Amino acid sequence: MRTTFILVLLMLCACLTAETADTLSVLNMPQLANPFFDFFSRNYLGVEAAGRGYTGTSVPGSGQNLFLNPAGMMSDSLKAFVEVNIKPPVKTRGFGTNSNYSSPIPLAVFGLGFSLSHKIAAGITYSNPKSIILDDFSIEINQGNDMVTRYPTYYMHQVSASLAYHPLPKLHLGLNLHNQLHFLDDVLFLRSYERIRDYKYALRMQPGVIYGDQQWGAGLSATLPTPVKWELKYADYDTELPLEVSAGVHYAFDVYRLAGDVRYRQDSKISDQFEDHISLHLGGERRFANNVYRLGYFYSSDVYSGIVKIPLNTTAHADTSLFWDDVSQEVPIQDTSQHFLSIGFSHLFRDGSVNLSAMHSFIGEYKQTQVNLSLSLYLSSFKRKDFLYYE
Repeated sequence: MRTTFILVLLMLCACLTAETADTLSVLNMPQLANPFFDFFSRNYLGVEAAGRGYTGTSVPGSGQNLFLNPAGMMSDSLKAFVEVNIKPPVKTRGFGTNSNYSSPIPLAVFGLGFSLSHKIAAGITYSNPKSIILDDFSIEINQGNDMVTRYPTYYMHQVSASLAYHPLPKLHLGLNLHNQLHFLDDVLFLRSYERIRDYKYALRMQPGVIYGDQQWGAGLSATLPTPVKWELKYADYDTELPLEVSAGVHYAFDVYRLAGDVRYRQDSKISDQFEDHISLHLGGERRFANNVYRLGYFYSSDVYSGIVKIPLNTTAHADTSLFWDDVSQEVPIQDTSQHFLSIGFSHLFRDGSVNLSAMHSFIGEYKQTQVNLSLSLYLSSFKRKDFLYYE
């Protein structure tokens, strides 16, 4: 009787342990496109917003905030802006002792904004919202005498057409049409060395609204869900790019502005093993003569942590060499929640501004740094004192 009781207790403990160790056996998106890699692949675009904790959903007047809310783009003279993004490599977990996540594309944003009337503004922008390379995934062959190196890659290239309408002094409406090209290269399938490359186009709509002005305001923006289907050689993925919602407020007094945003992404629509993503953002800025100084903080929640199984080539032509038996099909995904601190600086001159921001995740399994630098130029002599910080 005592032996039976002990065996039952051990079985219960084993069941409880199995339940706490999540395993994602089937991926609903290609590996690096999954949201649990966003901790590195996500590029926080817009230097001004990045410097103050990536806030700006409710702030009108800056074309650099249009990725947060298209309603913030004001009717102004012709202007151009370019932004570069630098992300140092981050050591991977589970893909090999010498492998890193890297992002070699520095160009983050290039765009033009212009006025159609005193109430309507428009713009067109190229951006790189996501970029990640697994550098590298190595497989030993021939008893360890040779090595095959893989470089799985995922980029999102985006061309956005933006329109903003300002029917009332404090009412601002906007719409982004994001033309996205999702690029995959060297997609990882075990038991195959074939280099698989694919492109997938998606059109995403992002309406937004702001009520307020430079002193105070509230804003709301949403990127609507879009179905997408990947048809790769050894796997098909029929899923959707999920709903994303951003809401924010700001208040300005004297030479200060405070802002707060909250964002939600419905990642549970991709997999029922994913948690919906939430991020909280706080920031502020102070202007002094022709300079603006920014400081901020934001928290990004975990989507999934557990075991992910790398897909296999299961066709009749799969490589069944014995050395594949030494390659683990399971990769641990640790908690990807992050706490970021950010700082920023802008110098404003007659025809534009130079902007710099830096952010670093100081709490979390993955420490990450991102630096953005941008130049914004007004291509006419017209200037708006309400929206530029100089006299």
